[in-house]
Amino acid sequence: MTPKLICLTPVLNEAWILDRFLKCASIWADHIIIADQGSTDGSVEIAKQYEKVIFIDNKKTGDFNELQMRAPLFEAAKQIEGPKIFIGLDADEILTPNFDSPEWDTIKTAKPGTILSFPIHNLLPNGTYWTLGDIYCGYVNDGTPYSTGLVHSPRMILPEGHDILLCHDISLLHYKYMDTNRMHERNRWYQCFEHINKENPPIAIFRRYHHLEAISIERRLPWPEWWKEMYKQHNIEITSVIHQNESRWTRQIIEYFNKYGAKHFRHLNIWDVNWNERADGLGIKHDKSFKDPRHKWEKAVNRWLINSQSKQHKTSVHLIEKLIKIIYK
Repeated sequence: MTPKLICLTPVLNEAWILDRFLKCASIWADHIIIADQGSTDGSVEIAKQYEKVIFIDNKKTGDFNELQMRAPLFEAAKQIEGPKIFIGLDADEILTPNFDSPEWDTIKTAKPGTILSFPIHNLLPNGTYWTLGDIYCGYVNDGTPYSTGLVHSPRMILPEGHDILLCHDISLLHYKYMDTNRMHERNRWYQCFEHINKENPPIAIFRRYHHLEAISIERRLPWPEWWKEMYKQHNIEITSVIHQNESRWTRQIIEYFNKYGAKHFRHLNIWDVNWNERADGLGIKHDKSFKDPRHKWEKAVNRWLINSQSKQHKTSVHLIEKLIKIIYK
């Protein structure tokens, strides 16, 4: 029996991209499971328009937690009868439109327990992209449960010692960088969240959230025409995005400032905006000043991090980082 392809996607205020995502996923997926975490921007209404969508109301309480965000997707998927292949995508990701690729047959005939890996291409608004590497986002179901950690944990079931199918022809197209304002807003929040939860020291946090600064012009390639043309055959336009004003990350950061004080976040690269103006603009009352709390030397370290981002793997950069880490916490 041919296994069913099940797309698993968590959603929170993704109206800027969700309609396109669902159009694209509907081409290849037998079912699309959407777990919505309390969207207020019309995402729920968009999702429910699609015949293949299985909708889960996953309103959560408390702080960000990836297990709470993704586990219900797998629980719902396992209720579908027959053999299954899980493919976990975020709403800002689509697959390349080579749906006649022989690689699809390879995927569908892979044995249960096989992990699926796909290249991921980050799209830029100027018509270029760069390849970040490969991502494990598929699994041929064998009943293994899903489990993960708090943040940036694997999106897919990844048992140790299982076979891995490395796909080369089918890839992910990632839209995160197509709306730079949204991307920066989200990255500022992620930096604060990781700092509060002591996931990584400040320098490691900086390196994680500034990929773009490390990508040379030579690595930025023009979009292949076939991506656009083959999706056009399905009446899907893939080159633009809706620029949506999303304030939830800003609101959360201001709540962090009120709770911990702005100085607690002084070693993060989040001071390119005026947080007092942001708070006032959102009507958030605050009795503290959120002005940039960094000293001159801390600003200098931040500039060095930016300038060294593309050279971060050099031995000299590592040596300087070791010295900075002693006092930059």
